[in-house]
Amino acid sequence: MVFEIIADYIVSLTGLTGNAAEALHFWIYDSLKIITILLLVIFGIGFLRTYLAPEKLRDYLKGKHSIFGYGIAALLGIVSPFCSCSTIPLFLGFVSAGVPFGMIITFLFVSPMVNEAAIVVLLGTLGWKITGLYVLGGVVVGSFGGFLLNNLGFDKYVEKFDFGAQTYCEEDVSIRERCNIAYTEAKNIVKQIIPYVLIGVGLGALIHGFVPQEIITSYLTGSLAVPGAVIVGIPIYTNIMGVIPVIESLVGKGLPVGTSLAFMMSVAALSFPEFVMLKKVMKKQLIIAYAGIVGLGITLMGIVFNFIF
Repeated sequence: MVFEIIADYIVSLTGLTGNAAEALHFWIYDSLKIITILLLVIFGIGFLRTYLAPEKLRDYLKGKHSIFGYGIAALLGIVSPFCSCSTIPLFLGFVSAGVPFGMIITFLFVSPMVNEAAIVVLLGTLGWKITGLYVLGGVVVGSFGGFLLNNLGFDKYVEKFDFGAQTYCEEDVSIRERCNIAYTEAKNIVKQIIPYVLIGVGLGALIHGFVPQEIITSYLTGSLAVPGAVIVGIPIYTNIMGVIPVIESLVGKGLPVGTSLAFMMSVAALSFPEFVMLKKVMKKQLIIAYAGIVGLGITLMGIVFNFIF
């Protein structure tokens, strides 16, 4: 593979050997791989979004059977990046259009937990079985959380906002223009994410090259490992793509898969900055319930994953 060749060549130029060479190779190879995947996946999703009018989505979901609607809402959560410029406006748009609360909160549950680019990267690092269970677990937690909060009447805790119309490409826009829009989106998002990726891969490289396996297996396992991983992930603010290389290294050193994924999803879905963002659209009662369900769901997923793997 071209990334392997590039990494081998750069390491050979440095003259490094042993653990240092192994760590540098890991950093170069994984950084190139993740950044390339990010560009391709975000470009593809961005191109598809030029055909997707939010108003049509809202109209389509209105009146749908709950099971089908929850499934569509979860799918939208997977392909929508969790940021104030996309997920929250869509959330408000669903609210203002009268889409059932259970479906829109499902969308908000799934969006930070399951990321389309993370799926592709995890396939290459941890395999299809773990990746499939990761997606399934996120969708199940999100759908159950949406169903539960809907039936408990938490819709009254959504903040009231005026929702402005969102722009999207008209049908007569050319393919080249759509590609330009998708390229610009991919470039801007990747530029914001690259520092997190490089730092995350760097930490993963240090773990991969220098941390003895005995430390991982001796001190980061046990009955409290999964809830501990969830708690540790809360104050950390980074992009999920920056966490994946760390997870890859921890799993390679013997940390259970469930504990590793619980930490990754906690960083993505339970960080303090995300709650600051959610405060714009939710009252504190809904935020507390949201955080509680996400935290419990991730913990249970981690325990189940550890049992399976």
